[in-house]
Amino acid sequence: MSSQSCGSRPGLLPGENCGLMSHFARTAGAVDISLTTRNFDHIDSARLLRAYAVERREVVGFDDLPDLDKPFEFAPPCGRFVVVYSAVGEPIACGGFRTYPERDAVVEVRKMYVDPRHRRLGLGSLVLAALEKHAAEQGAHEVILETGSYNRVATRMYESAGYHLIPAYVPGRPDFNRAYSKTLSPLD
Repeated sequence: MSSQSCGSRPGLLPGENCGLMSHFARTAGAVDISLTTRNFDHIDSARLLRAYAVERREVVGFDDLPDLDKPFEFAPPCGRFVVVYSAVGEPIACGGFRTYPERDAVVEVRKMYVDPRHRRLGLGSLVLAALEKHAAEQGAHEVILETGSYNRVATRMYESAGYHLIPAYVPGRPDFNRAYSKTLSPLD
């Protein structure tokens, strides 16, 4: 995975099924979902990212700068963005990774979000596992990410998935941010 090939690629990636289908039990019965690769700026991605931004502003009082994430960064070979759909085709969760340019074969997971009506079903873990799989297929050996210490559900999810705390890797981030890392297993 070379960060040099990821500087100017346009973010045009047709949706493709990631080969992951899952069933999650809910009190009212099973819910079929599908996970699909989407462009970062796809209408369904944008809808979820807007909800993510609104929630961040409500919880921490701010969101990332609008131009911090470029759509091409989340398209192969630089990255990947996935959306989870409910059985009726509603986008209900998302997440992505992009090449971390300062270190070879490292990707950064960003924009992990699950619609509040669909939380506590394991969708975040499903998205994270899919991103790790795609990152390894694209040549990554390590995943890094940041989350807020206030988000205990996310910190528990990352820790249970094998992530460990590391020193902050982005200067100037708020003190409540926690940085994590995980070494990916080589593909068989």
